[in-house]
Amino acid sequence: MRILVISNTPWRDDNSFGNSYTSIFKGIKKIELANIYCNYGAPDNDLVAHHFQITEKSLIHNLLNPKYPSGRVVENNKETAPLTNSQAKGVNFFKKNRLQIFFWIRDLIWIIGRWKSPQINKFITDFQPDIIFQPLYYSNYINNIVVYIKKLTNAPMVAYVSDDVYTLRQFSLSPLFWIDRFIKRRKIRKVVNLCEHLYVISDIQKKDYEKCFGIECRVLTKGAEFITPQLKSENNTPLKFVFTGNIGAGRWKSLAMIADALNDINKDHIKVQLIIYTPSPLTKRMQKALTKNESVRLTGAVPSSEISAIHSDADVLIHVESLDLKERLLVRQSFSTKIVDYLHAARTIFAIGSPEVASMDFLTKNDAAIVAFNKESVREQIKYIVNDKSVLNEYAIKAWECGKRNNQISEIQKRLSTDLTELKNKKDESTTN
Repeated sequence: MRILVISNTPWRDDNSFGNSYTSIFKGIKKIELANIYCNYGAPDNDLVAHHFQITEKSLIHNLLNPKYPSGRVVENNKETAPLTNSQAKGVNFFKKNRLQIFFWIRDLIWIIGRWKSPQINKFITDFQPDIIFQPLYYSNYINNIVVYIKKLTNAPMVAYVSDDVYTLRQFSLSPLFWIDRFIKRRKIRKVVNLCEHLYVISDIQKKDYEKCFGIECRVLTKGAEFITPQLKSENNTPLKFVFTGNIGAGRWKSLAMIADALNDINKDHIKVQLIIYTPSPLTKRMQKALTKNESVRLTGAVPSSEISAIHSDADVLIHVESLDLKERLLVRQSFSTKIVDYLHAARTIFAIGSPEVASMDFLTKNDAAIVAFNKESVREQIKYIVNDKSVLNEYAIKAWECGKRNNQISEIQKRLSTDLTELKNKKDESTTN
């Protein structure tokens, strides 16, 4: 079964998209994967055999010189050179300054760019996908590519959405935001109407999108092999609280609440140390809030191969969402990919966020984490952990059992494989007839 995925970022096991999709597909028998991606960087995984890259830079070069291809095949992760210092600074600038005008400039490049090229057509026809498995993005240019490829191949398509890309339950005082939202909703609905199935990442999203689109939605998450938990035999001194992941969307503010609480808890001696591993570019405000004293250690990104060992060495794994209204609504339907990693690590999870956010709803309903819903309870829960370390083993077991019930990868892949096989068989039957 040949499956084509069109993504924004390259398929890398060290980014959220690649990590999740590798987890979902790795181990499913008799599949071949291809990925068209629309950003800088190189793929890095052992699962996908075929990659095709288009970037704004290549589109601009092509407009200036039609002999320069607007997209190209990437054979392996050694083919794409890393970004130069100036390019990396530019990417980080746009990540820190997410102004609507910048997104519209990017959209304009894709509107006038000649991405419908002989190169992409050859890549698609050579691969001949049986199924298009499509991440549903809040992005007109990716959705335009999806619609084009769907018409070109007539392959059955399914979509998988992991963020709220459609509802109007958002907060912004900018009229530009709402203009953009209404424009992009039309294209998103068009993509959904072309799909055989719509997969969602949480129960909250399932409820919302079934109402929005009038179709059945199926929950699909990253999984892991839950066989035997590797419980911790001895705690670190001081206790080691660990966060791994992005700290955007206001998450850094919740981490700062922990830092503030540790100022008081560690005033006599350091009982708890918070270590933050993040690839997120940091503003001066973030650095100031998170590096107040020796209780917090701020570290950059680490290779994905090291994450499991970092989780195993931790006493408590931290999951945070913003408590601010705008960011809270932004992630309300989302389920963080690292939660499954945390559950699989069999360590106590300490989670901060609003109870209406899908990840917090999941952890609370399954009693899989120690949770805090406001700044006051952050301090109380950390003191609770410090004063009664027996809860660490208790909640480590609860986390593992939650993962075993909800995120066993063999069960997830069995359901997904059945769905995709049925679609392929229907396609084959219609082709034969």
